[in-house]
Amino acid sequence: MSPNGAARARRLARELTDEGLVIFSGLAKGVDTEALQSAINSGGRVVAVIGTPLDKAYPAENKRLQEEIYREHLLISQFRSGERVFPSHFPERNKLMAALSDGTVIIEAGETSGTLHQAAECVRLGRWLFIAQAVMEDTTLTWPRRFEAYERCRVLRDVTDILSALDSLQL
Repeated sequence: MSPNGAARARRLARELTDEGLVIFSGLAKGVDTEALQSAINSGGRVVAVIGTPLDKAYPAENKRLQEEIYREHLLISQFRSGERVFPSHFPERNKLMAALSDGTVIIEAGETSGTLHQAAECVRLGRWLFIAQAVMEDTTLTWPRRFEAYERCRVLRDVTDILSALDSLQL
């Protein structure tokens, strides 16, 4: 995650929280952590969907944040306590996040990012997909072109792009 990506994640989470929206995230290191912590610090509500059982924290440095979300917000796992963790759990977690939320925001993601599983699931489920303008304009990335034609994909310039799209859902 770049410093600009971290700042964008914090700002967007704070602005969405100010609008009364619940922030869903995967509790991964980087953008997820920044967005969740910013939303909490702003007095917002968060949901963390994890790729491990509830009794395990990954990454380990997010253990305290995971415990705080468990106590004061909502922590979701589709894996049984004590179950072994496999790399395949994380794409499954991303698919679940797409299913549980109205839209997905991609602040930063490389060519092999697990977030692309979530983006594909947004398309499959007819959910909103917002891709940060910096990502769309990054000529070193090819994956954003796969989603440009999707009717519910929007370039994310600021929070109003999300709010106007979600207004169409008549929340």
